[in-house]
Amino acid sequence: MILATRPRSLPRIPRRRVVVAAPIFPSPEIKRSCSCGCSKFRPSISSTPSRFRSLVTASTRRRRSSVVFLGLTQRRTYATEANETEHVWCTEIEERQAKLIESAKARVEQYRKTIEQETEVTDVQGQIARAKIQRELGPLAQLWDKYVELRKSIIALLPELEDPDPALRELFITEHSTLCTDLDTLLRDELPSLLLPTPPTAVLPCMISLNAGVGGLESALCTEDIARMYIRFAEKKGWKIEELSKVEGTGGKGGGGIRELTLKFDQPPYGGGGGDGADEIFGLMQWEKGVHRVQRIPVNETMGRIHTSTVAVVVLPIYPDTEESPLVDPKDVKIDVMRARGAGGQHVNRTESAVRLTHIPTGITVSMQDSRSQHQNRAWAWDILRARLSEKKHNEEVEARRASRRDQVKGADRSDKIRTYNFNQDRLTDHRCGFTITGLQNILDGDGLEDVITMMKRDLQERRLEALLQGEEDIDY
Repeated sequence: MILATRPRSLPRIPRRRVVVAAPIFPSPEIKRSCSCGCSKFRPSISSTPSRFRSLVTASTRRRRSSVVFLGLTQRRTYATEANETEHVWCTEIEERQAKLIESAKARVEQYRKTIEQETEVTDVQGQIARAKIQRELGPLAQLWDKYVELRKSIIALLPELEDPDPALRELFITEHSTLCTDLDTLLRDELPSLLLPTPPTAVLPCMISLNAGVGGLESALCTEDIARMYIRFAEKKGWKIEELSKVEGTGGKGGGGIRELTLKFDQPPYGGGGGDGADEIFGLMQWEKGVHRVQRIPVNETMGRIHTSTVAVVVLPIYPDTEESPLVDPKDVKIDVMRARGAGGQHVNRTESAVRLTHIPTGITVSMQDSRSQHQNRAWAWDILRARLSEKKHNEEVEARRASRRDQVKGADRSDKIRTYNFNQDRLTDHRCGFTITGLQNILDGDGLEDVITMMKRDLQERRLEALLQGEEDIDY
């Protein structure tokens, strides 16, 4: 057998493996045939008509952009919902403020509903209520529009962060970072102040009264320790502190303590209060009203037993007494001057230094004899009377917004506690929101009380958000 040699000019034809693929765009109108007449020919993308080729390019572009978008969100580890870019969290701050954003959206929808119903409301009372809602929620609606525009800009920049050009990619990343910072500032600083404004009573001065409850001498000693905590806290804030009345304990080992004490906290006369939130006085001290339970081994205990004592704390806001809105009319107050009672020698027997004020419309009576000066007793009595009338006014305002309001102190019994100081375990437990914090001595020194109040304010903010989401009226405590 003779083999014929292949000429060098003819190239070797490699063997090809034929793979039959399903048609991408099957259409009975397209009839193509192979050059060799094969009936198994199927059109590929390159042989697809131009009208189909545009669809392929568009779908490929969409898939590519979605892959880039999902890749970015996975790297940022923010919560997303599948195929809904509207609910993608742009920043971590936005994800943490989800409940705040939900509440703001509900309030803005309420505002827009009042705008739509402008022609439907014809009665005077309805128009007044609608105007009040628009006045209160107008700034929030403007801020919400700004928030929505920021989100749109951030989401629109996401596909551009993978631009192949390094210069353009760096420019897009810088712009994206700036927009995210603006969004965080809006959600962290601006939105809470409009959605959850500070109550007007927060900046008022207050009067705080401490009374020893059950526990005898140990209760008086606990009252002295808690009073020292409040005084140290007020000094740290830079407030003006005034002692209105004080009743010492009966004495004994370790001192007699304090049976009753009334303090007044006010803004300093020349400003310059220290610390964050120094302008809020009643807003910070209102969390202290209630029965405080103290569990410790007293200094006069010889058997090492743990005693449980209570201290009743009452906090009263002091409303301004101005000519435009007088808190009390002097004509409605009956003033009686008498001799002071108790040990005092000739001063008690010969001078009429005690003062008693009676507010005739309400029947509130205030007596003061702590000072030897009648003028000083008169000034202190007026302060206490204004504080009690302020509390009455505050209660009336709260009752107008809510149907019921619990009393500050139901009693001085151990079961009516709001807070427990456990010295053996070095812990403080607040029973209103159920948190526990250690470092009891730091709290009693006044430094750690700020952390306790911060937790209480955070709990109030969450409850205010829940009330807004449920359509209820705002609460202030």
